[in-house]
Amino acid sequence: MPKALSEQETEAFRERLCDAAASIYVEEGPAAVTLRRLAGELGVGTMTPYRYFRNKEEIITAVRTRGLNRFSEALERALESPGDGRTRSRAVRDAYIAFARENTATYRLMFEYPEARRDDPAYRQAHERMWATIAAHVDVMIAEGTIAADADAPIIGHQIWASLHGAVMLEIAGMLPPGYDAASLHTRTVSAVFDAAKPVH
Repeated sequence: MPKALSEQETEAFRERLCDAAASIYVEEGPAAVTLRRLAGELGVGTMTPYRYFRNKEEIITAVRTRGLNRFSEALERALESPGDGRTRSRAVRDAYIAFARENTATYRLMFEYPEARRDDPAYRQAHERMWATIAAHVDVMIAEGTIAADADAPIIGHQIWASLHGAVMLEIAGMLPPGYDAASLHTRTVSAVFDAAKPVH
């Protein structure tokens, strides 16, 4: 009889399973993600993945849920760094880019493919947490007076996010202009957003 895995070992295996699923999904497409294929990738018995997930959809939802929570945690931690609003916003940007670089397959699966199970409670909660991080650094700048008090923080947050996501995806694809990375390109773009949102004196 196989030894029962500890909670830590179980979580580590789930993480490996999710990482493998994200890589296969992004590199080969949704049809390539099967529990049999994942078992082969991880070197375990064919039925082992079924102990953790009932089907492929559960795995993909778990990849997105875990990714969104880890992503949000990284941005929240960056926002807690010292400095004024612009400094902390740059820290959030850097954390965003670092996450995308270090977890490229998960990042792409989170934002590049249609969602299938929005009704999953854990996924919905992770999604809402992520939305909150999008406006949080803008709220900081509104509070300190760097951005106009009547500014729409969620919309400005989405403007900044759209610009950053575009820069990150171009970097991933190797399509940025010579001499630029995602951070330097985004800095040029977001300056215009912040300038437009400054208080009028």
